[in-house]
Amino acid sequence: MTTESAGSPTLIQSLQRGMRLVEAVAEHSALTARELSDRTGIVLPTTYHLLRTLVHEGYLRRSADGRYSLGDQMTSVTQLETRARSLRMVRAAMTELAAQARGDVTLGMLRGADIVVTDFVAGPCPQRFECWPGLIIPGHATAIGKNILSRLPGQRREHYLATHPLAALTTHTVTTSWRLEQELTPVTVNHSDQQYHYGITCAATAVHDGIQYRALGIAFGSNRAARAVARVDELIGQAAAQISDAMLLSASGDDAAVAI
Repeated sequence: MTTESAGSPTLIQSLQRGMRLVEAVAEHSALTARELSDRTGIVLPTTYHLLRTLVHEGYLRRSADGRYSLGDQMTSVTQLETRARSLRMVRAAMTELAAQARGDVTLGMLRGADIVVTDFVAGPCPQRFECWPGLIIPGHATAIGKNILSRLPGQRREHYLATHPLAALTTHTVTTSWRLEQELTPVTVNHSDQQYHYGITCAATAVHDGIQYRALGIAFGSNRAARAVARVDELIGQAAAQISDAMLLSASGDDAAVAI
């Protein structure tokens, strides 16, 4: 039995040639074997051999007219890269907002019957209350909850309110349905002033991913001046636009929104 010498380039050359074919398909799509041979400089017999292997492994697919496009394996890799880039963009926007607005930044969504925190970035000031991904937050007492509820269709909102009692978390919490309905009038930025925790004011605005009900929120001390709160509203709007773009990018790569 013979072993391949350490300097043998056979496997490396085959891999390089195969990747050149994949790159050519990714760049131009729907190419014939001859077109791929011409573009890559790989002789036609070798091109056919490599294409058969790449199709068998799922990296390319061959259509009925003999043209090659990316297969399921490469599509999955592309989706993962798109998703990772989207997650980095979301975290970067949240981190920047936390630093600029000096508050704790939260991303929430309607998941099933509850409004749930999906991501959290602590601001430079000490945290005033615990928050973590997976935490269920009350829709009636938080800015994120109010923003999401204000956008729900009537029947779905009624179902949420019927299954989630308006508990008094502080003396500022709205506990009557008619008062809450007044606060659920659609606005660009929703607020909650000491309704969830004493000393905490929250602002939230919508994040759009094309499918889910999401909102971006920020919590800060209730002693801020009106002009400072207006600045927070401006900053959260800019961050929400960046996050929406990132999520829509991920959705376009997956043909469905990713639950970040």
